[in-house]
Amino acid sequence: MNLDINNLRELLYIFAPFIIVCYFILLSIINTDMKGIVYLIGLIASTMMTVFIGNGLVGKPNSTNKDVLCDIVTINHIAGISNIPISLTIYCFTLSYLLYTIFSINITFLFRAVVPVFALSVLIIMDILWLTTKKCFQQSHIMTASIISLLLGVGWGFIINKINNKSLQYFTADDSVCTMPKKSYFKVSNVRDKK
Repeated sequence: MNLDINNLRELLYIFAPFIIVCYFILLSIINTDMKGIVYLIGLIASTMMTVFIGNGLVGKPNSTNKDVLCDIVTINHIAGISNIPISLTIYCFTLSYLLYTIFSINITFLFRAVVPVFALSVLIIMDILWLTTKKCFQQSHIMTASIISLLLGVGWGFIINKINNKSLQYFTADDSVCTMPKKSYFKVSNVRDKK
């Protein structure tokens, strides 16, 4: 079997949105909290709204020179349900949802979240490059998906922030922080039974 690095890279581009969503769901299951479920509800609603609005704003993408890998993931063998890229929608929603939560609670959480924010930013840039080089979507489709999903991610972050239940948000101010133990003194007293 010949293993090509380009095939691995393209496999990553195809399955990275699924991996990100599974990460949030599994993290929520492991931590026994609702953060991942809240993220998933917002992501599903945002994706449906982005597809609905995007299909209305932009027409069908030009499929004359489209690469075969553009339609490798289908729903019930039906390709072309969306006129905009779903993978980019997932990345942009996730980034804006996390950033809104970070900025609305405490900007210092940005330093703790620099790795996921950087990774999502790189994934967005690489996905845009992949979509344009494979000719899956035109620039208008990519920009529409990015703008709508970024706005819906901020909107979902705003809604969850207004609920004022910190257990539903990522990067809350109530997260436990490890601290160095302080020097303490104890007084020992000897108490004897009096008979």
